[in-house]
Amino acid sequence: MRAPPAPPSGVLPAAERLAAVASVLCLHPARQRDALDGWLAATEAVRVAGPDGLAANEAMVFRDGYGRACWRLHLLPDSDFLAWDQVSLALPSRPPPRWPSAARWWRRMRGWRAQVLRLRVVVDHEGRRILVAEAAQLSDVGARHARRIAAAHGARLIAAHACCCLARRDAALAPHS
Repeated sequence: MRAPPAPPSGVLPAAERLAAVASVLCLHPARQRDALDGWLAATEAVRVAGPDGLAANEAMVFRDGYGRACWRLHLLPDSDFLAWDQVSLALPSRPPPRWPSAARWWRRMRGWRAQVLRLRVVVDHEGRRILVAEAAQLSDVGARHARRIAAAHGARLIAAHACCCLARRDAALAPHS
């Protein structure tokens, strides 16, 4: 029997700050219904930066109450770099995984999907902030970068469905910075 997840205790960026980054590569477990399910499950986020073979690979890794990675956002050449820095530098930093733990991580990542998304926030009729994701158009360089990151993580790059990527997070669920 599994213990219930821990209550939210970490730092999560505000939806508006994520939306300011605009285009990102989102990795999420294949078991999730859509790309924003990880955002709803997240209780903390960390910044990870490390070499990926050709260039620095910056990501924000979101974890659920069990400490499992449930959502990853990767910086792309088409992202807003200043907005990315404002969000990611407010998060605690973690080194990238090392071997042999990285081998286990790699096997787990094979069951993940990757989607190129444009994040934005809308406000519903009750004044709640809703994070929305839709398919993003990338430059050729951005598309190559997204394919390379997805391949490096063993994730399958799939087309985004604009209609399914809608997620709401009540302010009481987790602290936002």
